[in-house]
This record gives sequence, structure tokens and C-alpha cells, in this order.
Amino acid sequence: MTDTATAKAIGMGIAGGAIATALIDLLIAKGVIDSEEARGVLESAMYRAAMYTGTFEGLEASKIIGDLLGVGVAAGSGTEQPKL
Repeated sequence: MTDTATAKAIGMGIAGGAIATALIDLLIAKGVIDSEEARGVLESAMYRAAMYTGTFEGLEASKIIGDLLGVGVAAGSGTEQPKL
């Protein structure tokens, strides 16, 4: 992969994660879902990412989701960001 293609692939992952996290925060803020439902979304994502933990990328994805579960995004406190 070229440097440009690699940057685009990584950028797509960052953008997708940022959008998903912002949507979860918005849904909680509007009362559409509660913190337990948000946690369920992240746990479901963790389960799906776990299928790829045999790869470096899958392992990193699982760690990032775990960080989101740990910092309280599922509790609606999306102001604290995990260290990537």
C-alpha cells in the first residue's frame, strides 16, 4: 500500500470511530438510548472486533473499544477521550 492509501485507510478508521462515538453521545443526550444501551452497543462492537484479534489491526480495534467502555462514553461523558 502506498503512503497515501495507508493514510486514507487509517483516516477512514478514525473518522468512523469519531462519528460513531458522537452519534452514541447524541443519542444519549436526546434520551433515545440510555447508558446501558450505549454500553451494549460498544460491547457488541467489541465482540465483532474480537474476531480479528489475530491481526494487529483487530487487536488495536479491540483495545480502542475497551478504552471507550472504560472512560465512560457509554455513560454519556464523551468529553474524556481515550489515549490512542
